[in-house]
Amino acid sequence: MSHQLTRQDLRLLEKYRIQRLRQLFPKTLGLCLLKLDNNDTLRVHCPEPWLVDRIIDDADHLLDSTRQTLGVRHISLYYAGEEVYKTKTRRAKSISA
Repeated sequence: MSHQLTRQDLRLLEKYRIQRLRQLFPKTLGLCLLKLDNNDTLRVHCPEPWLVDRIIDDADHLLDSTRQTLGVRHISLYYAGEEVYKTKTRRAKSISA
């Protein structure tokens, strides 16, 4: 018996993963439109500029959670249709002597 996932199964899993991320950040991501693209990027479309500011303030926690929950490499924040912020979800570790 084959256990291959259909496109519908994959879309449903993606939907649940996005819902899980929203639950972790309900006061910010709960108000934004979230989209995954084919370039391993989570696109967050914010209706208000204060949401962008709040998401950036909480970036460290958001980056880790997004990488673990969705497996994406980048997050892009949008306001009024323009990309206003983009970062990698995995930051380079600094080597201290």
